[in-house]
Amino acid sequence: MVPRGWGSHGAGPTGCSPPRPPHAAQSLPSLSLSSSHQEMRKCLEEGDIMTDEDVANVRDVGELRLRDRWRLYRSPHPTPPLGSTLPPRLTELTFQEDLWVLKRSQVIGMTTTGAAKYRKLLQKIQPHTVIVEEAAEILEAHVLTCLTPACKHLILIGDHQQLRPKPADYTLEKKYFLGISLFERMINNQIPYVQLLYQHRMRPEISQLLVPLFYKQLKDHEAVAEYEQIKGVESSVFFIQHTAAESHSADSESYSNRFEASFLVSLSRYLLEQGYNESQVTILTPYHGQVLKIRMLLRSRDMGDVAVHAVDDFQGEENDIILLSLVRSNREGRIGFLQDKNRLCVALSRARKGFYCIGNLASIAAGSNSNLWKDILRLLKRKKLMGEGLTLVCQNHPDTKTVVNESSDFSKIPDGGCMLQCQARLECGHPCTRRCHPYDRDHSLYLCQFPCSKLCELNHRCPRKCKEPCEPCSVEVEKVIPKCGHLQTIPCHMPADHWLCQEPCKQLLECKHPCTRRCGEACSTCRCKEMIDVTLPCSHVMRTECYKQKMPLSCLETCKQKLECGHHCKGNCYECVQGRLHVHCRNKCTRVLLCSHQCQESCFENCPPCKRKCPNKCKHSHCDKPCGEICFPCIQPCSWKCRHYRCTQLCSEMCNRPRCNEPCQKSLKCSHPCAGLCGEPCPPKCRTCHRDELAEIFFGDEDEPEARFIVLEDCGHVLEVRGLDRWMDGEPDNAHAQHVQLKVCPKCATPIQHNTRYNNVIKAIQQKIKEIKLKIQGNKEELEAGKQQLLLRLNRDRDLVAWTGMERSIMNTVSRQSLLDLENTLNFLASLSRLKQQAKKCTVARERNLKRKIEAVEHWISRNRYAFTAQQLRECRNEIKRISYLGNIFERLSGYENKQASLPTEAMALANEAIGVLQRQDRFTQNQEESLQRVLEKIDELLPAAELQLSEAERVMITEAMQFGKGHWYRCPRGHLYTIGECGRPMQQSSCPECGATIGGQNHALTQDNVADDQILESASAQEQEPHV
Repeated sequence: MVPRGWGSHGAGPTGCSPPRPPHAAQSLPSLSLSSSHQEMRKCLEEGDIMTDEDVANVRDVGELRLRDRWRLYRSPHPTPPLGSTLPPRLTELTFQEDLWVLKRSQVIGMTTTGAAKYRKLLQKIQPHTVIVEEAAEILEAHVLTCLTPACKHLILIGDHQQLRPKPADYTLEKKYFLGISLFERMINNQIPYVQLLYQHRMRPEISQLLVPLFYKQLKDHEAVAEYEQIKGVESSVFFIQHTAAESHSADSESYSNRFEASFLVSLSRYLLEQGYNESQVTILTPYHGQVLKIRMLLRSRDMGDVAVHAVDDFQGEENDIILLSLVRSNREGRIGFLQDKNRLCVALSRARKGFYCIGNLASIAAGSNSNLWKDILRLLKRKKLMGEGLTLVCQNHPDTKTVVNESSDFSKIPDGGCMLQCQARLECGHPCTRRCHPYDRDHSLYLCQFPCSKLCELNHRCPRKCKEPCEPCSVEVEKVIPKCGHLQTIPCHMPADHWLCQEPCKQLLECKHPCTRRCGEACSTCRCKEMIDVTLPCSHVMRTECYKQKMPLSCLETCKQKLECGHHCKGNCYECVQGRLHVHCRNKCTRVLLCSHQCQESCFENCPPCKRKCPNKCKHSHCDKPCGEICFPCIQPCSWKCRHYRCTQLCSEMCNRPRCNEPCQKSLKCSHPCAGLCGEPCPPKCRTCHRDELAEIFFGDEDEPEARFIVLEDCGHVLEVRGLDRWMDGEPDNAHAQHVQLKVCPKCATPIQHNTRYNNVIKAIQQKIKEIKLKIQGNKEELEAGKQQLLLRLNRDRDLVAWTGMERSIMNTVSRQSLLDLENTLNFLASLSRLKQQAKKCTVARERNLKRKIEAVEHWISRNRYAFTAQQLRECRNEIKRISYLGNIFERLSGYENKQASLPTEAMALANEAIGVLQRQDRFTQNQEESLQRVLEKIDELLPAAELQLSEAERVMITEAMQFGKGHWYRCPRGHLYTIGECGRPMQQSSCPECGATIGGQNHALTQDNVADDQILESASAQEQEPHV
C-alpha cells in the first residue's frame, strides 16, 4: 500500500489524503481537508466573495471559518498576512500529519529529489530497508542521502553496463569520477552481487549482439524465441553500411545525417505498409540534431505519430521494432558519442522483435579507440547481418525480393509489396487494379475503379464507379405529363406525375396580364412583373411592377423644392414626406463666418468654429490659435508712437493717444518727400513719381496739394487719409452698414485688421467679437444643468427611453446648440407619444390612419437624428400640429360612434371638410390652419360641447436655437448681442431675453434704437445658442 508519494520533482504528496491524526485535528480544527475532489470543485465554482470591508477586517486567517476562507480565496484582494505565530505552528502540524501517515504505511515511494527534500521525515521514520531502482543511473550522493542510521538492508537494482549518472558539471565528473554510481563502484570493488541471467525482451538474433561483448552471461527466456519474423524484411536484424557524409550546423553543436534520416523514414513507411502500427516502431539516434531532422521528415510524410528519441532519453524503454541511426560518417574517423560503451549497450538492447541500424560502420570501427566496434563488425560479418542494402521480401510473392540501398529505392515497391499486379477478385467480380500490397488483403478499404455494370429499368447503364452507390438514373427521356398533356424531357427515374411542366403558362392573372410562370407552377402565387404606371397619393406617377401596386410604394420622384437656405432639396418625395418634412441639405455651405472665412461644412449643419489660422497679430507676436477661439491678449507695451505722441497702454488695450495728422518728414527711395503721416508706415507711392495714381479721385480730396495718404497693410491699397478717416469713423445712415464686423478696404473689401492709425476702431470691433465668442461658448454649469434636466425627463418617460442612443447623445453633448436640438427632439417625441395614446381611443381604421402618419414623422426624426434646421423645426411642428388636429376630430367622431350617436348632417359635412383639409398631401400652412379654425368654429356653433379645437397640451414647444454663421449680429438698445438667422435681415419684432427691450424689425429694417452688429459672420463656435428672431 502506498498512501502517499512524491512526484519526480519532489512536488509533494499526490493522491487522496487518509484520515488525519487525532492530535492534529484537535490542534487545528479549522484546517480540515476536503472530503473529495467534487466538493473542492464545488467550492471553487461558487461565486460568493468577500467585500472590501470584510477583507479589511481580517486580522488572522487562521481564525476564519472554512466558508469564509473560501470567500477570501475567491476575492480579488490580496490575502491578509497570517498571524505572527501561525507559520511555524502550521509547518509543525503539517510535518506531524505526514509523519503520522508515513509511519502507518508499509511502502513509501519517492524520488531521490523527494528524499532530499523530506530528509527530516526519513530521519524520523528510520526505514530499515531501502530499495533503489535504476541504481546504476543515480549519483552516489543521492543514494547516500536516502540512508539513515537505522538502515539494515540496502537493495540496489540496476545495470552498470548501461547509462551512468549525469553530473551537471562535466569537468568535475571527469576529475572526481562523479559519473560512477555507488552501484558500479561496489561491483568494481568486488562486493558480492546477484545477476539476473535471463532476458525477456529481445529475440535471440538481437541478444547475440550483446554477448559476450557487453554481458558475459546472458540467456534468452523461451518466450523470446516465439517472436514472429518481421514481415516484409528478409532478416529481423540487419545493419546497413553506407558512406554518405554527416553534416554539422554552425549554429548547433549536434550532428545529423540526411541520408540516414531519409532511409529510416522510408523504411518506417514500408513497415507501416506491412501492417504494423505507428506505436510499434521507434527511431533512435545518439544526436538531437538527427532527432529534429527525422521528425521534420516524418511530419512532411504524414507519419508524425512514429516516435523519435535520442538514445539517452530512451533508457528503460523498449519497442517491437527499433531503427537506429548512427549519424557519424567522416574522413577523420571522429565518432563522438559512439565511443561510449554504455550508450551503445542501451541502443542495441531496446528492440523486442526487429532491429535495423544504418551507419558508416567501417569508418566508425576504424575511428574507435577500443576494439568494441571492431568486434561488433566481425560479429555482423560472420552472422551475415550487415550489407550495403536491406533485402525486402514481398509477403504475397515470397520469391520476389527487392534490395534497397537508399531512400529512393523504396519507390520500386510503392504499396509495400512488389511491382506485380494484385489481380485479386473483388466481391463485385472485378480484379484489383493496384500493385501488390500486403495491407488490406481482404480489400475492405479498396474501392473498385471499374465502371458500374448495373442497368436501370430502361437499360441505362450506371455512370458511377463500381464500388460507389448507384444514384437514381439521370438519363433524360421524353414523357407525357398527365395533368397538362405536354411532352417533357425529364430524368429517367422521375415519375411523369411528379414533374413540374416547364412549358410557359397560358393562363391570365387577376390583373388580366399573362402568367409568367411555368405550366406546372401555381398561378395564384405568381407576382405579375408587367410594368405599369401607378398614380401615388402624392399625385406623382411611378412606373413599377404590376404586383406592387397594392403595396405601400415609396415615391422616388426628386423633391426639387427650394429650401430657405437657397439650395434645391435633393431628397425624394418619400424621404421628404411629400414635401412636408425635408431631408438635410447636403450642399456645401457658402456662408461667411465672423472671421471673414468661408464655412466648409454641409449646409444643414451649424457652422462650426473656424479652424483656419487666426489672422490676429501685432508687432510683438501673433496668435497661434484657430480662428474661432478667443485670442490671448498681448501684454507688451503699445508700439504706436511718433515725434508728437506716444501710447502708454498695453498693446491689447485701447490706445490713449490721438491720431497724428502732421506730415511725415521722411524721404522715399526716389528722394522725394513722403506723402504719408507722421509715425505711420510710408506709402509706396510718390506724389511726384506716381502723381496720376495718387491723384485718382476716390474719396474726393486726392488731387489737393496738401492731401496725405495711408497704406492699408492687409491689402496694400493707398487711400487719402481724410476720406479713410470718415470711412473708418463714420456711422452710415442705413442699418445694413451698422453690422458688427471688421471694417473693410473700400476698394477691395479686404478686412482691415492691422493699421496703427485705426487701432482703436479695430480693437473695439475685436472686443465685440470676443464678447460674441464668449456668448457662443456659453456657461459650462448651465450646460451640465441642461443635460441633467433632459436626462431626468428621459427617464420619466418610458416611450422616450425606447429611443436607443438618446441618453448617450445627451451625455456626449458639448454645446448648447446640440442640447437644444436634443430638447426639440424630446418635445417632438413626447407630442407623438401623446398622439399615439389619443389614437387608441379611435376606431380601428382611424387608429391605423393616425399611426401611419405618426410613424412617418418618427421615421423622419430618426433619420435626421437630433439635428434640425430652423425650417425643419417649423415643418415638423406644423406636421405634428396637423396630425394633432386630425386626432382630435377622429377622437370626437369615434366617441359619437361608440355611443351609437350620430352627428347632424351639417356638422358631419363640416367634419369631413376639415378631415379633407388635414389629409391633403401638401404642407400644412397658416392659411389652411385659419380655414380649419373657421370650420371648427362652425362645428362649435352646431355642437358647443364637441370642443373639436386643438388643445393647448398638444401644441409642440420648440426652442428655435440661433444658427450662428447663418445670419447677422445686432445689438439691442442696451448693448446686448443677438442674431437674426436665415437671410440675416429683420422681418419680425421680439423681446431681448436679457433686458426685455424690443429687438428685430420689419421688412428688413431695424427698429430705431437697435444697432446692427452683423459683424464677422463668424461661427467662431456654433456651440451656444441665442434667441432667434
